[in-house]
Amino acid sequence: MRLTVIIMTTMLIQVSAKGLAQKVTLSEKNAPLLQIFNQLSNQTGYDFFYSNESLSLAKPVSITVRNSPLNEVLEKIFEKQDIVYVIKNKAVIIARKEASLLDLIKSYLQRIDVSGKVRDESGKPLPGATVRVKDGNKLVITAEDGSFSFKGLDEKAILVISYLGYKTTELPVKPVMNIIIEAENARLEEVGVISTGYQKIKKDQLTGAASGIDQKDYQQRVAVTGNFLESLEGKVPGLIYNSASREISIRGVSTFDAVKRPLIVVDGFPTEIDLSTINPNEIVSISVLRDAAAASIYGVQASNGVIVVETRRGKSDKSGKPVFNFRTTLGLEQKPDFGYMNYIGSAELIDLHRAIVKSGYDSRDYYNEYNPIDPARVILFDRDEQLITEQQANEKLAALGAYNNLSDYENLFYRKRQVENINFDVGGGNEKGTYLLGLNYIGERPQEVGSANKRVVLNVANTYQFSKTFAFDFRGIYTNNQIKTGKTAPYADLLPYERLIDENGNALPATFGELKETFYAINETYNNRAKALGLYDQRYYPYGELFANTNKSSLNSFRVQGRLNSKITSWLNLDLGGAYENEQGITDQLKTEQAYSVRYLINSKVRKDPTKGTPLFTDLPQGDILTKQTLRNVAYTLRGQFNVNYYTENRKHNISGILGVEQRKTQSDSYKTTFFGYDGQSLINKPVNFQVLNSTVTPAFPELGNYGSRFSQANYFSEAYSDRRFRSFYGQATYVYDRRYVATGSLRIDQSNLFGVDPKYKNKPLWSAGLNWVLGEEAFMKPLNWVNSLQLRAAVGFNGNVPSSFSGPFLLLSSRLNTMFNSALLMYDVLSPENQSIRWETTYNYNLGLDYGLLDNRISGSVDLYYKKTRDVFGVMSADPTLGFNQYSANTASIENKGLELMINSLNVKGTNFSWRTALTAAFNQNKVLEVQPKDKTLSYDIVTGTDLQKGYAMNAIFSYRYAGLNELGQPGVYDRNGNVKILNTEGVIDDVGFDDLVYSGTTTPKYVIGLNNQFSAGPFDLSFLFMYYGGHIMRVQQADPNDANVGYPLKGASVYWKQEGDEATTNVPGFPVYGTPGDFSYAARDGFTYANQFVRKADYIRLRDVILTYNLKDKVLKRVGLNHVQLRLQVQNPFKYTFSGNDIDPESIDRRKGIRTLPQQSFYSLTFSANF
Repeated sequence: MRLTVIIMTTMLIQVSAKGLAQKVTLSEKNAPLLQIFNQLSNQTGYDFFYSNESLSLAKPVSITVRNSPLNEVLEKIFEKQDIVYVIKNKAVIIARKEASLLDLIKSYLQRIDVSGKVRDESGKPLPGATVRVKDGNKLVITAEDGSFSFKGLDEKAILVISYLGYKTTELPVKPVMNIIIEAENARLEEVGVISTGYQKIKKDQLTGAASGIDQKDYQQRVAVTGNFLESLEGKVPGLIYNSASREISIRGVSTFDAVKRPLIVVDGFPTEIDLSTINPNEIVSISVLRDAAAASIYGVQASNGVIVVETRRGKSDKSGKPVFNFRTTLGLEQKPDFGYMNYIGSAELIDLHRAIVKSGYDSRDYYNEYNPIDPARVILFDRDEQLITEQQANEKLAALGAYNNLSDYENLFYRKRQVENINFDVGGGNEKGTYLLGLNYIGERPQEVGSANKRVVLNVANTYQFSKTFAFDFRGIYTNNQIKTGKTAPYADLLPYERLIDENGNALPATFGELKETFYAINETYNNRAKALGLYDQRYYPYGELFANTNKSSLNSFRVQGRLNSKITSWLNLDLGGAYENEQGITDQLKTEQAYSVRYLINSKVRKDPTKGTPLFTDLPQGDILTKQTLRNVAYTLRGQFNVNYYTENRKHNISGILGVEQRKTQSDSYKTTFFGYDGQSLINKPVNFQVLNSTVTPAFPELGNYGSRFSQANYFSEAYSDRRFRSFYGQATYVYDRRYVATGSLRIDQSNLFGVDPKYKNKPLWSAGLNWVLGEEAFMKPLNWVNSLQLRAAVGFNGNVPSSFSGPFLLLSSRLNTMFNSALLMYDVLSPENQSIRWETTYNYNLGLDYGLLDNRISGSVDLYYKKTRDVFGVMSADPTLGFNQYSANTASIENKGLELMINSLNVKGTNFSWRTALTAAFNQNKVLEVQPKDKTLSYDIVTGTDLQKGYAMNAIFSYRYAGLNELGQPGVYDRNGNVKILNTEGVIDDVGFDDLVYSGTTTPKYVIGLNNQFSAGPFDLSFLFMYYGGHIMRVQQADPNDANVGYPLKGASVYWKQEGDEATTNVPGFPVYGTPGDFSYAARDGFTYANQFVRKADYIRLRDVILTYNLKDKVLKRVGLNHVQLRLQVQNPFKYTFSGNDIDPESIDRRKGIRTLPQQSFYSLTFSANF
């Protein structure tokens, strides 16, 4: 080294006059010295060497020169600086003024040039890795081939190499460096890795359609209630999630009877238990496999896509210190908005009663003497029978209509919703192993009074590195769910002018029985007689039912899994593992003596003392009724799998894959039993005469009416059992040539006890094949600097689905009691006849995709075109009823889904203290039923109201009448296909329309789903909001119909209807026909109005799903006390929605087929505090 210094010193004595004579042009005012250096370097090719310390002494420079020699320019620049320079060869060295020339030369001579490449463990270059000099300000970013270079580094310098998802590495400098950095397993998802559950695949080796959500994106939204699926909406193209119904689908639905939801995989193994066992705070990544090439490794379970959830492990740390994480959330939601329901008012409803009675369609003669009658109609009957005068009737009706109980109902049965979510975990470890222990508690007070939910999740995750050869991964989850509910009477089952409580808060009776029924209920007069005899009060008290009925459910779930990995060679290893799940629950349904159903049931079974005439409660004892239902679900998966990842010596070829065998079993059983005459204090129940209980007899006391009880054995006693077994052989392989060309293939054979013995049905091979051309690695793409990555994918696959109904190769029966006779008899129903040819539903998948990254990856995303055709779909076949059944399930139908999916991510603005990111997902799906067995239904009413599928139309299709309006008699008509008007009638002489006379209105399933997510960061604040658009679907909207006063609950405006000739010019709402007149019509004719095409609306809508404001506290005091990553987060869910066809309807809060409104989701506010220490 000393000789080198002497030689170099001698050589550097000579200064290149030619180099110093280079001409420089500058014009700067108060410019930083570093900026001047960059311009000089660009113009002359000279390198500038400096330290942070010397550069910090520099003053801003103002200079204007034109074609001046370099040495003159430098003289002017350094004229008033506290630093000096020296020129040696093509280098300008800067130092403090105190430094001597000899020191500068020595410093220069001890520097070396460094170059190298950064690769991952497989040898793949890592473009974009950061390489910096430790304790210095020099850094470079690796090029596309992973290369980097430095000039003039101190020979004792240390390089620090970092890359997202990989462990940070420090290495001493050498002239030539070949650097391999190790992946950080806990964050593989952040570097473009998709987990299939069986293996992790880099995105540039995928041939199918798959999307990944990393921990940062997933945790953007707090799953306050513990439902992790909420956080997927709008982040994965093709995935649709309805937070109200909790229905989820990927790329449409392709089955009628089989499993419709995607397969859920947790840490590599499918789960069969309640999804609430997954603690959303512990999720680090979610991969969504959308087509066969990505999902076919799961075989018959993957037809609807696969959602793979990866949860946290503990992180190893050199210090070995544990890290504690704490998060607490408080959420609040307002009471439901009953104004949206548009219920009719008391006075308007009474006007409808006037019209009904006037039409002759109702009078006191239609009722038995014990039947309850609407109080408004009682007044009208009294008037018609001249028991009271017209004036008296009007006064009574006015008094009755002056009160409306909706406000009281809201206050008595509903309240604000509150949710509390607390999560705490501790993790840590070292190179020998890691550990994580977490606890999550969720307490919820729902909107319904009398309800409460509690959930506790305890999870553990440990890893053990026994040696370089053996490693073991262990996970365990225990969940306890406690759910309590009361019994809330639906408002539509009440009369609006009846009071619910008296002035003392005591419950008051309703006119009718439960669910507004009049058949078994008795009126006040008969009820008073029954009570006088010692029988139970048999009137219905809606508010009292809230406390007389209590349902308590306790669900305990336990899941444990383990995986032992053995490294056989550098390219081959073996996984042996399995998962075991056990879910056990018990539901207690307690009905006290005050419950309407208990009072009614005991009264109906009471005996009459032949001498005293008093009730004898001998067959069914007095007291409470307690029904207990237990369930148990047990599932296990055993798996053995070889993993291969082989590179040739020159790394031109890479072969990777898996080969394994898997055994799965799911078993469920449940039973229900009931204790009569139950006393919760003594835990005593009393004997029952089941023969009498299961028979239909007339009540012993005429004061209770003429009809026997509605006792159903299955509501109190039942037992069920299910056992499904699967054995699978599978393999998957990926071949990569020169990092540019990728070919994949997979094969799986599933066997099951669900099917017959025919091997062609039992051993159906399921497969996939795909190609990926990594265009971005081609030489002709290198000049396009604005293209960072580009790859074209094509895949085809064949997978299946499992039936959910009772179908199989054997005769399946259900047993029950026939109680229509005095003595109950055992009977059987045929659930499914023997069918040895039943087989898997199978789906062919075709996918063409493009992935891209542009402008330094500031714009990235994917485009996918797909086509799915499902065959052998389970449908219903008609059968000869003399065989003991009239229909059965068979493989009779086929369905297709095709569509386009887009994903665009952009970094719109990136500054020191501000950034703006946008993520757009879009999915466009068309669904069609290609083949289906037609049902034996001929009436048009069955088509417009039913859910039967029709060939050539989408699933969930709605058909409607071509409504012709009213004629001069007020009769509603419909058009047939030829334009003729028909008054429908299905009684006597049938006058109906056929299928071809109906209008296809559309489907209730959205065809287009778009999610737009914007994220802003400004200093310590983060703001994000998610807009969701659902479109291409329709909804039927219930109209204000006066006839609902007879058969339902009318809406506001129902009193505006046809009353006399000429009204047909101003209204299309049929009124009340007068019986026996020319204008009379049947109920079928009114269906033409109820299910008219003009009352079907587009259901397209936009919803602001959430707005999230986060404050990242960076106070030094917090750090001194050990608190890190402290956050405060305010989240608002569903604050805004807009429906394009009219904002009076919320498409998420309506039965789109029937048109009946449901209570809308209110805005949900939550505040979260989180920190680790």
